[in-house]
Amino acid sequence: HASQMEFEKAAELRDKIKNVYIRRLASETGEMVKKEVTRKYYNLTESEKEEYDRLWEDYQSAQEETNEDYRTLIEGGLVRQFLAKTMTKHTIELVDEMVEDGEKVVIITCFNDEMDILKKHFGKQCVTFNGSMTSKQKDKAQDSFNNDPNIKVFIGQIIATSVGLNLPIARKLVFNSYDWVAANNIQCESSIHRLTQTQDVECIYQLFNDSISQEMFDKVIYKQIISDQIIKSENQKNTL
Repeated sequence: HASQMEFEKAAELRDKIKNVYIRRLASETGEMVKKEVTRKYYNLTESEKEEYDRLWEDYQSAQEETNEDYRTLIEGGLVRQFLAKTMTKHTIELVDEMVEDGEKVVIITCFNDEMDILKKHFGKQCVTFNGSMTSKQKDKAQDSFNNDPNIKVFIGQIIATSVGLNLPIARKLVFNSYDWVAANNIQCESSIHRLTQTQDVECIYQLFNDSISQEMFDKVIYKQIISDQIIKSENQKNTL
């Protein structure tokens, strides 16, 4: 019932704004390669599950707290950071296999700890990209990944990577962690799904079963469905 009400509200909003916006889809600007979005699921080990449950209990008990010490708990930050850090071993295994198969790979991260772990593992094979870098450093990282055959992995912080990056040398993108704002994830996907891309691409979301990562992914994707119902392409307006 709640879902139906949301779609009805989306339809009402769509009708109100249809005369004041213009939207062009990437598919309308030229021939695009196929983008496949897939998911990989993992189970937490017994010890990881115990730590996750402890952090989740702390998060739940902190819901009513307002002081600064509990801010990251209230936002679920510590739980998300733990899952992101725990995911790195799976990302390393997955991306190592891709690199061995001759791929260049983009990895998306949300937190510093996970980026540091991945950077340490991939070493001279990788470049990193985050908001603390200068424009010159960012340009060098992008250029090195696209043009240096020895650079196999691009490790990008999600907010920095979601702003107009052009990485068509890669056809594989792996989320070690993802954002709760769907648009930021999709913008990262667009870094390899470009008009200049000549091969079909795959964007892989990695999730832990029975965790907030799985629950929030479902909510993030649902929000994007709602958004897509509100904003239609220009040539669809007359059919609404």
